[in-house]
Amino acid sequence: MAYKTPTNIILHKSKEVIFYIPNNKVKIDIDLWIKDLNLSNYKGMVIYSKCIFNRLKNDANIEKS
Repeated sequence: MAYKTPTNIILHKSKEVIFYIPNNKVKIDIDLWIKDLNLSNYKGMVIYSKCIFNRLKNDANIEKS
């Protein structure tokens, strides 16, 4: 089975990473994902709702503008 870091949003201001998991069948290992992204001092959270994830993603893109 191939390992892959889930889709995510990185919020550099608050040092947070939000991961989107479409179902709960994936083994959740936030620490490993953050390590893979090379963001050692960041906190992580998982969101299961695609709608909420997309809203946060759009908000994060607006902040960059």
